[in-house]
Amino acid sequence: MKMAVNESSVFIVTGASRGLGFNIAEKLLSAPISANVVAVARSQIGLAKLSKKFPGQVESVVGDISDYKTGSKAVKTAIETFGKINGIVFNAAVIHPISTIAETDINEFKKLFDINFFSILATLKDAIPYLRQSKGRVLLVSSEASYESHFYGWEAYGSSKACVNHLAATLAVEEPDITAVSVDPGVMDTSMQEEIRTQHGGSMRSDHYEYLAKIKEEGTIEPTNAPATVISNLVVHAPKELSGKYHAFNSPELAQYLN
Repeated sequence: MKMAVNESSVFIVTGASRGLGFNIAEKLLSAPISANVVAVARSQIGLAKLSKKFPGQVESVVGDISDYKTGSKAVKTAIETFGKINGIVFNAAVIHPISTIAETDINEFKKLFDINFFSILATLKDAIPYLRQSKGRVLLVSSEASYESHFYGWEAYGSSKACVNHLAATLAVEEPDITAVSVDPGVMDTSMQEEIRTQHGGSMRSDHYEYLAKIKEEGTIEPTNAPATVISNLVVHAPKELSGKYHAFNSPELAQYLN
């Protein structure tokens, strides 16, 4: 599916310093896509690696995405440096707190929503005028937890991702010139999975925790490459018929974007 795009194409990627976000940014920066990327993350280290590997193609915005000024700065940086925005990948997210509804810390729940959902709204408000101009695309990283209740204790994370799915559907209706798709990347070998294994075992259902620990121990947990390939291709090429919909990255509907 990889096709060359105009070298001036510009994409914003949040959570770009490691894991899935870093991999997505790499694929957008590499040939044949060879786009420009505004990479957003709290850590400068991973962003510096991208800048060194792709000189002249990367602008870094270091900051906590829950501070809405960070998203605004990313939009402003894209326009001032590269002159346009062709698409945004909203990847930044956290999973803490994991707890039951009865025991949850409401303030921690709110903090998760600031990162996983409200930061997206804030950034979109600034970016929509430019995405209209470019007939751009918005890719929202979702999760199976957005609709499955067996993720015991994941109420905060799952509900935030359900909101992400609904946001994609709403954006597709309100902004017909913008293509919005939410994608579930599956269980991947990332720092979030490491956090789950090392910090949250006692707050989860034992069979779910044991499964996640087992696939890591056996080396069968999937790397980020395949979902990163799908998401990077979609933010460049997703057709209107996908707009407003939620898909698993390995669903038949997205098979053509795996290469």
